[in-house]
This record gives sequence, structure tokens and C-alpha cells, in this order.
Amino acid sequence: MRLRVMIVLFALALFLLPLVSSSIFIEPLNEVYNYGDTLIAQTKIVPSVATSGHYTVDLKCGNITINVFNNFLELSANVEREVTVMTQVLNPLLNNITSSCLLRASFSGESINSNSFALSNKINVEAEIEFDELKPSNSLIIGGTAIKESGVPLNGFVELFINSLNLYKSFTVTEGIFNMSLMLPADVKSGKHNVTLEIHNTDSSSRKINFGSFTNTFTVLQVLKNFEIVIDNENVNPGTDFVFRVDAVDQAGDDINKDVSISINDPKGIPYVKKIIKSKESQVLKFSLNNTPGYWNVEADVDGNLKRKLFYLLEVQELQVSLINDTLLVTNIGNSPYDGPLEVTIGSFVEIKQVKLGVGEMQRFTLRAPDGDYSISIMEDGLTQMLGSTFLTGNAVKVTNFREDLLYTIANPIIWWLAVIFLVLIIIFVQMRIRKTHRSHIGTTTPTPAFSANSKPKEAVENKPVADDVVEKKLTFDFSRKDDISIGKSTKFDNSWMPKLKNIDFSPPKNVVTSQQNPIPKIVPSTLFASQNQGIRERAVAIALYVNNQSTNITQTLNGALSVAKEAGAKIYIDGEYKIILFSPKLTNNIDNESVAVSVGRRIQALFLEHVKNNNDGVLFGIGVSNGEIISEVENDKFHFTSTGNLISLAKRIAQSSNMKLFISDSVRRKVISNVKTDRSPFQNVWEVTRVIDHSQSRDFIKRFSDRNR
Repeated sequence: MRLRVMIVLFALALFLLPLVSSSIFIEPLNEVYNYGDTLIAQTKIVPSVATSGHYTVDLKCGNITINVFNNFLELSANVEREVTVMTQVLNPLLNNITSSCLLRASFSGESINSNSFALSNKINVEAEIEFDELKPSNSLIIGGTAIKESGVPLNGFVELFINSLNLYKSFTVTEGIFNMSLMLPADVKSGKHNVTLEIHNTDSSSRKINFGSFTNTFTVLQVLKNFEIVIDNENVNPGTDFVFRVDAVDQAGDDINKDVSISINDPKGIPYVKKIIKSKESQVLKFSLNNTPGYWNVEADVDGNLKRKLFYLLEVQELQVSLINDTLLVTNIGNSPYDGPLEVTIGSFVEIKQVKLGVGEMQRFTLRAPDGDYSISIMEDGLTQMLGSTFLTGNAVKVTNFREDLLYTIANPIIWWLAVIFLVLIIIFVQMRIRKTHRSHIGTTTPTPAFSANSKPKEAVENKPVADDVVEKKLTFDFSRKDDISIGKSTKFDNSWMPKLKNIDFSPPKNVVTSQQNPIPKIVPSTLFASQNQGIRERAVAIALYVNNQSTNITQTLNGALSVAKEAGAKIYIDGEYKIILFSPKLTNNIDNESVAVSVGRRIQALFLEHVKNNNDGVLFGIGVSNGEIISEVENDKFHFTSTGNLISLAKRIAQSSNMKLFISDSVRRKVISNVKTDRSPFQNVWEVTRVIDHSQSRDFIKRFSDRNR
């Protein structure tokens, strides 16, 4: 029994002796290691007795065991030995491992396991897109970090994919940081697009071992590339639908929905329709018969870009005929003058009348026929229109207009008899008036009154220079008002009153003797300013200012120019695009107004040239100066005048041709030749003012005006 116990104790001693011969320690490992990471394990061996043998360390993952360290060691008793075990986690056998792993260290029959850890192929990616809305040709900029799940910064690659745009680009990742940019094409498609980043690193065989990804979206804005005005028919009939639309496309040629400002303008450029529409939406407009024929245009404004499209509104000649009793009313309801025949059927009789009507005009025709009821119809352009039946009277079938009716009435004997009777009555009435007047003066004498302040000498009466048949119409200005100018009003100067020279006879009356003993009285300068309310002849000067632009920008300059004329004592009126500035002795108390007018014209020219220099608004102007004779008078503080020649029209023609220069007529030049330098112009008897000898006032005025408007 004792022998058996001893044998057992000896066996236990032999078995336990290796276990207590050495002690192995492994420091804690990381919880996660990525493929390709370097695994470093610090181990210690402390043998209790002197020991030698192989020290091995195995990597165990599930059923897979890989030896990662094997070294022969000779150790002294109780002497601590540190051993560093280092390996790279790259063995292909470890692919797709999902279970945890550990290290097992063995020496001299003793083994120990490390803490367990996980193997991973994941990369944690954080990224940000700098701008999430981009225009074509802009750069997509993305920056971020890529860290392995083990916490080790990645050194690898990042690939950028935009599949919807078929775009790709690759970049490198250094120490876990990446920054990339990709320029978008100029014709990139608009809308939202997905961007994907795929990040990885590789082993020495270029095999991808760790993976990460990032997905986000960005938007490409639509940018207008082009737009077109589409018209279904470029020749439009009044009364039919005019259909048009505005097609706008973006950078990729796709339709773009934009607000479009459209204006439809008539042949004179006057807007007919203005509205805001949407692109790609068809618009329908119907023209009436009274719209002006010719080339109209559609003007479209998209984001400040303008385009125009012409279309032609066809001419339509159409008459509207109606019958009222025995009167036929013919109205031109077309959009162009009508000139053609009209066939009128009265019963079985046919009359042809030539009709000539302007747009909107109406003409009356009187129908005549022997007493009775007649059916009335007309034929125009081969189409017959029944107007109904009416009762007519007359001697024969006739269709007459107003002129023919008047001649018919005058030719009536009854009218002649009535006219003779009326004339006889007038003669009798006149004779009775003469006799009554004669009786009231029998036996009386009329003393010659003495000359008084309220009477006028005979010579003054004879000196009245204007006959009643010469002065057809007068312009009136109110002296009591300070401002005769109203810029922007639609009042137009009617120059139909201006007499033509060929209709005026300036020869002396037949009953006036033109001998040396009794010459024709002349008006001396001293009478020009007399306070008498009768017309006098005087020499006047006119400045015509032509401005082609009445925009807001020019108003201030125009007001300043007209103020210069007002300061010089001139009167101003408006004739369409012309401002007429009149200088006369009665207005300025100065007989020689040519120098004053040229000086004022020079100052106005300098003022407008300063405007053109400082503003790019397309203003064109012209200044013309002429002189001539007028007939003027002051009545009830109002100035009246009549031009007896081409004073106004010549000034306007010169101004229209001057092209931002100051032109004067030859007669004005002869008056101011001593202090005004001139050059010949391309036009006969017209001169260009190049220099006024003393123009310091002009410079001072322009400087003051410019300083005031800064």
C-alpha cells in the first residue's frame, strides 16, 4: 500500500514539474485588428529552473492555427526574459474570418492564451461636400478622413463615382486624410446626383484588403444656355389666332421652366401686349381687323437676354355695308385703305360705284329710283350680300354720293328760284339800311377831332404792317407766366399756319404813292418797343433743338438747356421732337439777336456733349440757327407772332442734319462773322460753328451745371 502511494506521488511530481518550471505572460492586445495591420505582442518568460527549448506563438482563429513565432531559447532559473512577437495580419487563410482570434504562447511544455480580438476589413469614412449646389463648369470639392476600424489611419486610395453623369476620378489617402475636386462639364445635366466614394488599401500583390465607402448627393443648377421664339405662322391674318411660345433650354439642352417677359410691338414700335409668361407654354393672340398691317415683332426677355422675332400682319380689305331707308352706308372695316368697285343692285338694275376709303372711314350713298319698293343687294369680291327692301323715290335709278347729291340739289330749278328770292331780299335789306343811315346824317357835320393820347395818327394806321389776309394764325404766349415750357407733354406745334412766300404779296398797295415825295413809311427801331397793340415786322432768330431720346436720363439736361434760353429772354415751344427757341427784339429788347442766339446754341451744345460723355444712353441731338422776319404783337400780356418766311422750317432742317454740331444759316453767319469762327458744312449755305471768341461763360455754366448734378 505504501509503495503504491509513493509511485503515485512520483508520477504526479513528474507531471507537475514542467508546469511550475516556467511562467509565461502576454500583455493585453487590441480589441480589433484590420487586415494588413502589424500585430505586436509583448511577452515575458520567467523559468523557475534553468530551461531550454523552442518558444512558439500561434495565432488561433476558430479552427485555423497559424504559427507566427518560433525561436529556441536557453533561460536561466528565475531570470525574466522579454520576447516581442510581431506579425502582419495578411495570411490568405484569414479571409472571411468572423470568429474572434487569440495568441497562444508555448515554452517548455507550458502554454498561455492572450485576450481575444477581432479581425476586420472595414474602414470608417467621414466626408463632406463643400457646396451641395453647383453650376456647370464648377468644381465638386470633397474632403474627409479614412480610419481603419482598428483605429489606424489609412494609407490607400479613394475613388469617386458619379454614375448618373458617367464621371470618375481617383485620389490618394495619406495618413487617413483625403481632399479631392472634380470639375463638372459645361453641359452637365441639371438635377440631383449621387456621389459615391469607395476607399481601400492593398497588399503587396495589389489585392484590396480593407474597404470603406461614403455616399451623398449634390444638385446641379439649371443655367439658361439659349432660348428661341417659336411662331407657328409668320404671316398672320387679322381675325385668326396668332400662336407663339418661347422655348428655353439649359446647359444640357433640356427644357428649362423660366419666367419670360414678352412684348408684342406694332410696326411703329408701340407695345400692343405686355405680359409675363412661362417658357414652353403656347400663347394665343387674336388680331382685329383694325390692327395696322406690316411687320410686327415679338420681343422676349429671359434673365436680361433679349431676342426679337418678326411676323407679318397681312393687309385685309373689307367693307361693311348697311341700308337705312334710301341711304347706303359703306364703311371700311379692314386694316388698309380700300380702293375698288362696288356693285349695287336696285331691283333688276345694276350700278357700279368706285369706293375709295381710308381705314375706318365711312361713305354715304343715296339710292334713287322711280317710286316703288326695291330689293337692294351688293356684290364685292364676287360675293353677293342681300340688304333687304326699301321704298325709293326719284326720276331714275341712281346711286349718288354727297358731292353728286349737292350738284343734283344745286341743279334743281326750285333751289335756283329760292336763291334768287333770297338774294333779292338781301339787296332790299341792305338798301333800307343805307337809306336809314343817310337820313341820320343829313344836316350835320362831323368835326375833325384833335389828336389825343387815345387816338392814333394816320401814319401809324398806314404803317400797320400786317394785312388781315396775311396773318392766318398766331402763336400765343402768356407773359404773366414764368414758365412756358412743359417737358413731356404731348402737345404738338401745328405749323400748318405758316404762310407760304409764294402766296404773300409784299409789293406796295396800289393806292399808295411810292415817289420820293410820299415814300412807303418804314418802321424805325424806336417803334419796336412801343406799347401799341398792333402787329409790327421785326427780325427774329430761331434755334431748333432736335433730341431723339426723351428718356428720364435726358430730362435734367434738357431742362438745363431750356433754362439757358429762358435766361437769355427767349420764348420756347415744343414741336414734336424739336424745341423751338425764339429771339425777337420785342422779347429781348435787343435788335441784334444773332450773337445772343449763337452763344446760347453753343452753351446748349456744350451741355449736351457733357451729357453724352457721362452717359451711355444713345442720345443724339442737333442744333440749328436761322433768322428771318416775323410779325409780332403783344395783346393782353400775351405774345403773338407769325413767321412770314421759312424761319422755323429752315432751323428744323438744319438741326436735323447737324449730328451733335451747331449749324447756322448763311444769313446768321454774315451777322456774327466778327466774333464767331465757322467752317463749311456738307450742306449748301449752312455753316458749322467751331469757335466763339469769348466763351468763358459757357465753360463756367457747364462747370456749375456738372457740379450741381454730381
